Amino acid sequence: MSGLRILLLEDSLLDAELIHALLNEGGIACEQVHVKTQAEFQTALEQDGFDLILSDYSLPGFDGITALLMAQHHCRDIPFIFVTATMGEEVAIETLKSGATDYVLKQRLERLVPSVRRALREAQYQRACKIAEAELYRREQEFRALAENSPDVIARIDRELRYCYVNPATEIATGIPLEKWIGKTVAEMGYLEELATWQAKLRQVFATGVGCWMEFDFPGSKGRTYYQTRIVPEYTENGTVQSLLTIGRDVTDYKLAEQALRINEAQLRQQKEELEQANRIKDEFLAVLSHELRSPLNAILGWAKILRTRTLDATSLSRALETIERNANLQTQLIEDLLDVSRIISGKLTLRPYPTNLIPAIEAAIDTMRLAAQAKSIDLQFTILNSGLATEDKITSRQGEFSLPPQSTIQKPKFLVLGDPNRLQQIVWNLLSNAIKFTPHGGLVEVNLEWVDEGDEGAGELLSRRENVFASYAKITVKDTGMGIKPDFLPYVFESFRQADGSTTRKHGGLGLGLAIVRHLVELHGGTVSAQSSGEKQGATFTVQLPLLENKDKQKGKGKDAKTNSFPSLPNNSNNPSSPLQGVRVLVVDDDTDSRDFLVFALEDFGAIATAVSCASSALEVLTTFQPDVLISDIGMPQVDGYSLMRQIRALPREQGGDIPAIALTAYAGDRDRSLALAAGFQRHLSKPVMPDHLANVVAELVIGH
Repeated sequence: MSGLRILLLEDSLLDAELIHALLNEGGIACEQVHVKTQAEFQTALEQDGFDLILSDYSLPGFDGITALLMAQHHCRDIPFIFVTATMGEEVAIETLKSGATDYVLKQRLERLVPSVRRALREAQYQRACKIAEAELYRREQEFRALAENSPDVIARIDRELRYCYVNPATEIATGIPLEKWIGKTVAEMGYLEELATWQAKLRQVFATGVGCWMEFDFPGSKGRTYYQTRIVPEYTENGTVQSLLTIGRDVTDYKLAEQALRINEAQLRQQKEELEQANRIKDEFLAVLSHELRSPLNAILGWAKILRTRTLDATSLSRALETIERNANLQTQLIEDLLDVSRIISGKLTLRPYPTNLIPAIEAAIDTMRLAAQAKSIDLQFTILNSGLATEDKITSRQGEFSLPPQSTIQKPKFLVLGDPNRLQQIVWNLLSNAIKFTPHGGLVEVNLEWVDEGDEGAGELLSRRENVFASYAKITVKDTGMGIKPDFLPYVFESFRQADGSTTRKHGGLGLGLAIVRHLVELHGGTVSAQSSGEKQGATFTVQLPLLENKDKQKGKGKDAKTNSFPSLPNNSNNPSSPLQGVRVLVVDDDTDSRDFLVFALEDFGAIATAVSCASSALEVLTTFQPDVLISDIGMPQVDGYSLMRQIRALPREQGGDIPAIALTAYAGDRDRSLALAAGFQRHLSKPVMPDHLANVVAELVIGH
């Protein structure tokens, strides 16, 4: 419902706002005119144009009955509903007798939306009925002069139920000439099924002398037509019923609108159920989110407290640091997943694609998850099926080293796709993480990479859906021997915020976002992803299909000389004599003391000479005397943020550091934040938290490139 004007008489601003919010949430979009006093109410009534009046009962200076009488005086036909906290049963009955449409107690405001809908619907129906009655009365008064030109179907019927008069509208409605009606009953005219109760109604009026209404439909020249007919008796001089006058009005449009309204109501009920389901999913997700964020914090803060208050032996110290690092990484991944879903929902998740070999991406994901698999004694296998060769040789790996078949000439084959290597690695990482999470101790997780040609069985399905020019595609399969997927949950496995078990007794953690992110990333790469499972405790198989850039003929024989894409190696730490940042001068700007200390320690650990300041003004003072090779600055700082600092530095002459390479290191990690940082003059944008080796790698790249 929209475009409504509702007059609200309520002296409590909070209650008025609550009522307005409930109406909006209930799908009743309206303009609400809020008045508090009798004078304001009188002024509003004189303006008219309202569809509904809501009123408190206990009001300053006058009561609800007075307000009701005022409303009836100005606009009797507008529904009037009391919304009050103080109304007993006797008062409620009195208000209804006085003309109120309904009353809703503020303690049970869930009745407000249904009550408003019912009142508006009844008012609309009453207006329609009044209009119809008025129109019918007018036409009855004009019958003698206008019957022949009336659009209504008008007929006179004798005591034998035969037609002795029909007007031209009858012929138009039925397609039967007027003369054929005269002296015939409806049964003799062939309307046996459609008007079976018609004659019974006619006999009833003859017997009682009381007119009645009847609705019926029958097939006409323009399709099925709905009529609302008035049957009235015509008397002789001695008071007996001599004949009946019937006036039928075409209400097809009204009936169709009524049917549409019922359909709309059914759709609204369905939407309400879907909304309630969405709310349940949201509540479950928020509960899971709270649990997943708080659980790592418990371990981090707990061990941190122990480290501060106790002296631990080497084993316990190593265990504490390992636990803190593992849980911090877990929280980082949770935040990254939330950011990715936010980007997906807003349509801002983008790729940086270039020709990429899938094998290094898969290997990197496997290496990342290998420790997690070993912790559960899970056998993690990687197999490459290269159907581009004369025979389908298999290249397998369990510990990161490939095992080649005897006398095989296979080197590492290339599976080139147009994609973002980081996102491709994320796809496989998420699938592996999911598989290892749900696979019990001692289980098996297999990763298969296969070349599928257009002519192979099942090939071309992706091509026909995507309508691209690729003739072959890479098929990545991640199969586990885990708990499997329930058949009723399988269709929802790739939906965001959906988990098969969202209860507090669930055995496995996570936010239910990983597979949703996988689906979106795969689709951004022009591929498809699917899930199969025979049921609970039967394991699960996830299959990703990605279009390849080259056909298999171009791959043959390239194994020996082919260069595979790989991910950049990270710098060694300072224990290696060739420290990557040896002698590099770095200025760190961050208002957080812990962050400054960490960054200085990490940079010096890689051989850099680092100094740190807490604000932009201090950075500008130190810049000329320290003369750094690289600047690392936070963005969110008091008084002057990192953007403003960078713009001030870029305005300086070159000899004063105006062209210094700069890195924005910030917790503002969105795509928009990256664009703002680059626009301000930074060369790189890194999101917190950052690993020391990655930071050192970026600093080294900037120094080399400057």
